[in-house]
Amino acid sequence: MKDMLRLGTKDRKKYLIISVVSVLVIALITVSIIAVQLRHNKNEKKKNVEETTVHTMMVQETTVQETTEEGTTEEDTTQEESAEVVDREVVEEFFENEISTENEEAFELPPRQLTDEFIPYDGQKREITCYGDSMMAGAGSTTEGKVNGIDIYGWTTPVTIEKMTNIPTHNLGGSGEDSSYITFRAGGTKVYIDRDITISETDSAIASIIDEDGNVFKADDYSGYGFDYDPYPGDMYINGYLCDVDNAEDGYVSIKLTKGYAAYDNSTDNSVVIYESETDTYSRQEADIKAESDKVTEHDTVTKETESQTSGEKPMEKPTEKPTETAGVEKVTISGGTQAMTRASQERSAKDILILEMGSNGGWENDYQQLILQYDDIILNSGCKYYIVLGDTDDPADSADANQGEYGEDGNYVGIGDTAWEAALREAYGEHFFNTRTYMIQNGLTDCGLDTTTDDLENFKKGNISEQLRYDWTHFNCYGYYSKGIGVYKKGVELGYWS
Repeated sequence: MKDMLRLGTKDRKKYLIISVVSVLVIALITVSIIAVQLRHNKNEKKKNVEETTVHTMMVQETTVQETTEEGTTEEDTTQEESAEVVDREVVEEFFENEISTENEEAFELPPRQLTDEFIPYDGQKREITCYGDSMMAGAGSTTEGKVNGIDIYGWTTPVTIEKMTNIPTHNLGGSGEDSSYITFRAGGTKVYIDRDITISETDSAIASIIDEDGNVFKADDYSGYGFDYDPYPGDMYINGYLCDVDNAEDGYVSIKLTKGYAAYDNSTDNSVVIYESETDTYSRQEADIKAESDKVTEHDTVTKETESQTSGEKPMEKPTEKPTETAGVEKVTISGGTQAMTRASQERSAKDILILEMGSNGGWENDYQQLILQYDDIILNSGCKYYIVLGDTDDPADSADANQGEYGEDGNYVGIGDTAWEAALREAYGEHFFNTRTYMIQNGLTDCGLDTTTDDLENFKKGNISEQLRYDWTHFNCYGYYSKGIGVYKKGVELGYWS
């Protein structure tokens, strides 16, 4: 400033002009820099927006493309993995040349009293009783299905047998039951009361039920009827008296005479006397598909059809007058060691044609000899001459037998050859044996009007039943039970049990 004051007027003007110009130049440069920066920022923002938009579009396009590709891939995979229907000629050729029919060697049979002798049917009118586990009860049967326009929802094997034979058929299948328990229900296991008891219709006694080895025996159902519809009271016959038997504490049971049904002693006459009123009828097929958990349920179509077919039929063999009911019934004394027999074993096993299927849930300790003796005990103790023994329906690799696989001794798939289990049962029971698994491989789809697929053929090679007949890995759907029933019906025709 001091220097500026020393300058002349002319110089001062010149200095001011230079200063102003410098300020303007600096301001212009600053503005230019700011403008450039703003332009750069704007361009960068635009670029980022464009890149973001492009990226978003790419993501969307990729997603759409992936979805489309996935959809296409899934569709293609489905098409590739879905089985193709094969022509009848291909199926016939397959069974003639491309599937094993080699039977495995049967396990050695146990020493036994029963032989495979076939006794021709005597022509007497008999009903049919089916003992078994969930595969007889019909777990999985509540599935949709039609055969030749007929609704088969809820059809079990016993339902199919009754439809085909027009003979009253009892379903005494119990889900989850092993072979030892089924043997008891059917009368194959002998049990006794362990002490003298004095009982009446109103007075009960406490005792234990023991087996032939003296072991305490307990059951959930002493009548032996399982899930079958049973309108009659009473559980066991003891010395000819029909008795109510209920579980008590510490391994004991409570026993008393069944009111109105056991006020007489028929011990000298082995015939069974059961009351049936003239108006008391029931639909056996409706009972077969009644609710059993979520597996076997009632269905209106079957019920209506069943009611029309069974109207007026009497389920029991020899209706008799009901014994006179009295306020008090004389007490009776039954000696310890007297055999106690399930109602089912006396009313059904001893009188009917038996269809027997057991073993899938164990109960025979992986010993074929024990399983065969259990079958023998049912047949011998009931005095039954007319029976059919059904083979296992699990796929060979899923069988209850730990020693049995899907390969035969030659290393090939078993196909429709007998497994060791099936071979043992065939050797033990001869014409009475029905190989359910091989029948259903060869006939199941045809019975139900279903097409054979390439997947089916692959399963058949392994000895597996078609998955089209399955509800799950072990149980059947209604188609499976329908075909199984058709097969049993054909076996019965072959044996002369019905026409």
